[in-house]
Amino acid sequence: MKINGPIAYFDRVLCLFIGALNRCTRCLLPLDKRCWGEALIAEQEHIETGKGRLVWAAGGVFMTAKELLQKAADDRWTWLTAFMLGTVSAIIDLHSATRWPHIFLLFSSALILACWRPEWAWRWALAAGLCLPALVLLTRYWGPYALDQFDVFYGLVPATAGVICGVCLRRIFDRLHRNAITR
Repeated sequence: MKINGPIAYFDRVLCLFIGALNRCTRCLLPLDKRCWGEALIAEQEHIETGKGRLVWAAGGVFMTAKELLQKAADDRWTWLTAFMLGTVSAIIDLHSATRWPHIFLLFSSALILACWRPEWAWRWALAAGLCLPALVLLTRYWGPYALDQFDVFYGLVPATAGVICGVCLRRIFDRLHRNAITR
């Protein structure tokens, strides 16, 4: 009986880990690939060994992560635009006496980018908002952030607000456009 105890415990832990991998697959897949993910997970029932199910589930997570990264890396021109606008606003912020130009530029840049490409708009908030910390680390010039260095990350707030407003604005425009066509 003691021999079966550790084996049963290991099987239970393995099942929990495989379940977690399957949840990752479901969460990370885009909506248009969800049926494929469900079929991949359903095929695990036909695999007899725990090791085989684990390898199958890990393969599903790997393919899902690959799909996620490919989708996130799309729109090269939008990425370049986001990095350029974020870098310009970071340079202005490092040489300005106030933070308002940086806040305004990040908000408006993120708003424009989210209106332009609303799918996965969080990418534009990160790209524009993290340019200031990247520039500070690359140049080692802290400027007004020498005393409180964590403040270099405050740009994520106006960038996120701009993305949210941009996505909402794009949805309003799309809804108005659909209503104008149906009339």
